[in-house]
Formats: sequence, C-alpha cells, structure tokens
Amino acid sequence: MPFNDQPVIDAMAEVNELWQTPDAVYAAGGSIAATPFGDNAQALVEGKCMMHRQANFFASFFPEGTTFGDAEGAIDTFYFPSNEGAPVLVAGTSASAFRDAPEVWAVMDYYASSDYAYNRQLDQRARKGQEPGGEDISGFLSAAKGADAANYSTLEKGFLEVLATGTPAGFDASDQMPAEVGSGTFWREATALVNGETDPQAAADAIEESWPAS
Repeated sequence: MPFNDQPVIDAMAEVNELWQTPDAVYAAGGSIAATPFGDNAQALVEGKCMMHRQANFFASFFPEGTTFGDAEGAIDTFYFPSNEGAPVLVAGTSASAFRDAPEVWAVMDYYASSDYAYNRQLDQRARKGQEPGGEDISGFLSAAKGADAANYSTLEKGFLEVLATGTPAGFDASDQMPAEVGSGTFWREATALVNGETDPQAAADAIEESWPAS
C-alpha cells in the first residue's frame, strides 16, 4: 500500500483539520510541534487538556500526588474507539535465541511467563523505592497470561485491561518503517504538516517518494 494512497491522505487530512481548529488541541505557547509531550501531563491535571493519547510510560510525567481512577478530578484511561475491531498499539522487548539448547529455551519460556512479569515488576518498583502493589507507577507492563493485576496501580490496571481485550496487537507503523522514512521523511513531513507548511497530499507524496526501493 503506497503511503500516498487515498485512504492515507484522507486520514491525514481529517487529523490535520482537527489540529488546525482553534482551541480544539492544547498547545503550550500556541504551537503543537514545539510543545514537549511530557508537558501535557500537567495540563491534564490542571484541566487545560482534556484528553491525551500516549503510551503507558507517559504516566511517569504526572506530578507527584496525582490522583488516578474514576473519582472526580482524577486522571483515568479508556480505550479509544476504533472503526472496526479492537486493535491496540503496543511496543515491547524482543527476546531472541541464538543457540538450540534446553537451557536456552527454558530462559525463553521464563521471559514469557507470569513469574517473570511478577519478578520484573518487583524489581522495577524496588529500583524506584516503591512498595509492591502500591499506587505508584512502576513503568512496567506485561502481556503475560496469568500475570497478577493486583501488583499494579489503579492506572496500570486500566492499561492491562486494554492490553488483554485488544485484538489484534501491533507495533507503531513508524517503528516498522525504514529508518530513513520512520525517523526521517515521515517525521519531517508530519511536523511540516502540523506547522501548516505543507498539505496532506504533498506530505504523503514526499514520504512515498523517499521510500527505498525493495
């Protein structure tokens, strides 16, 4: 599917129209591209920004003492509706085996187990001086079946619910693009689009033209 296929251009145009609507999107100093995404945590707490789509690691940007959950004034999460199915965007660590041996596969099995998830969670909390099962954000999330949700904070339990019920799970498209596109032309053209320096058609054409020949 070419990057400048019409459905891609239409999606870019729809998002860009929302971005350019006055007061529809929070931007510190009036510029979306110049707003560090971590700054939006404080804006969410203060009610200046009502919704922010981010990865679960974003929780580390919330100021100390932030209340999470469904109470009034608290920060909570929800699954953003999709047009079809329940896809979920993920990132993760890949484990690879370079030798065919029983002990190697035992380690691989352990990495995919709820035991590893539990021990990694404890280690993550210990490094931060956090208590097991507390309301502090550990920063570690596991998709392992059988992982005990009680080890996670209220906010992280919401992340786990999305992870457990979403299907299919997929990695960010830009992470799977060739480097010269994902962190090159795609980044530059998207930034130019939000800054009003180009339009969806021209941006998509430039990204497609930069794609290396297979």
